[in-house]
Amino acid sequence: MEQESNIDATQTNIEAALDWIQLANSLKWPFVVLIGLLIFRKPLVDLINRITKVGYGTKSLEAKQQVTVSETKTEEISHIDRVVGLFRPETIEMFKEAVSNESEYQNLDSNDEKIERLINYGCLLYIMRHFDIIYNNIFGSQIRILEYVNSHSAQTKESVKFFYDTAVKNHSKYYENYSYNEYLNFLFHFTLIREDNGELNITILGVDFLKYLTESNKDVNKLY
Repeated sequence: MEQESNIDATQTNIEAALDWIQLANSLKWPFVVLIGLLIFRKPLVDLINRITKVGYGTKSLEAKQQVTVSETKTEEISHIDRVVGLFRPETIEMFKEAVSNESEYQNLDSNDEKIERLINYGCLLYIMRHFDIIYNNIFGSQIRILEYVNSHSAQTKESVKFFYDTAVKNHSKYYENYSYNEYLNFLFHFTLIREDNGELNITILGVDFLKYLTESNKDVNKLY
């Protein structure tokens, strides 16, 4: 019975981790980026030499060296720790090296500088992944709306509708079940534009998205 209980608990943990991976693959993906930060943070603050941890199920035992067993405490294992545990050590080590090479955090002197560099590196991956998701789903005509609103003030939903109308005319099959409201709501949903008293304005995120397209040499003349 005890063995069956352990198997059930393990299965539950695996399912929970897989559920989290599925969520991470959506727009909430950024948490996956922070795996690298968790992998490196403890070495950076010199905790590895002071703490040992053994995990099982949803709990882990964390104990400082040279303390009695009675001082051992339990703490929850984060979803990220569970996901990391799904991959083989060789895979983790490969990406550790990639993070180290790209971030060059080892060239910094203080632990605070290294941590800040890794956080910035994680934020950069977060931004790039988020903008990649947008780029892979946005229509070229929607990019042109962003560019137009960015350079022409006092635009309204009606004044930029000609971008949609032109796209429908040239690529009607892609718009058979895609209304103008849905088309424009894509830009609102990703917080690329906002409406202030009936006037459309590009958001800071929208401006940075256009900057990202330029800096990464993305094709802004996508079809549709």
